[in-house]
Amino acid sequence: MGYSNISEEENIPSPPLFPLIVYQALAQQIIEECKIVEGLCLDIGSGVGMLGIQLAKLTQLEVLLLDVDRKALIGGLKNAEYFKVKERVSAIRTDAHNLPFKPNSVNLVVSRGSIPFWKDHVKAFREIYEILVRGGKAFIGGGLTRNLPENVRKRLGDRIRQFFSSPRGRQYPPPESWRLDEWLREAGVAKFEIVQGDPGRWVKITKS
Repeated sequence: MGYSNISEEENIPSPPLFPLIVYQALAQQIIEECKIVEGLCLDIGSGVGMLGIQLAKLTQLEVLLLDVDRKALIGGLKNAEYFKVKERVSAIRTDAHNLPFKPNSVNLVVSRGSIPFWKDHVKAFREIYEILVRGGKAFIGGGLTRNLPENVRKRLGDRIRQFFSSPRGRQYPPPESWRLDEWLREAGVAKFEIVQGDPGRWVKITKS
């Protein structure tokens, strides 16, 4: 897959926390893992929306950006316009514990980096599982993905590790401490797979 050029990244209206290539590579992996390219997709804890926007670029998904930060969502909509997918990207101000969707109504749920901010992991995963359609999937976690070039993975991996060992970063649980199996089973999620990042951890959920 070809990734962004420098000029494209420099002109993003609301730049994301990580380089654009991180979200492009993750979007590609989600498509490869989940094989869902149409229907409704939620990007939970979206920030300025870069993951959801990259999925919209690569698929026919209708994408909803979800975040508690109003300013970030406004930035996400500007970014959607910049990447020419504004017709299929919308935004809702809410969080993972209060998903305003009917059961069996969402095809794909994604999230990068929101787990450390969840107050009740079991409740969040239960809500996510409930709103998925039969055959729907979720890909949720944090860190990096296999599609990144090795030099980029090493540089950004070092940055992530340094963050979690910093005074600010120690406030949040690092991916290796996440009790994903426990949370998912308690939430009633029957089918899931843990996917290791480098660094990071992800879970792929399938609703059968």
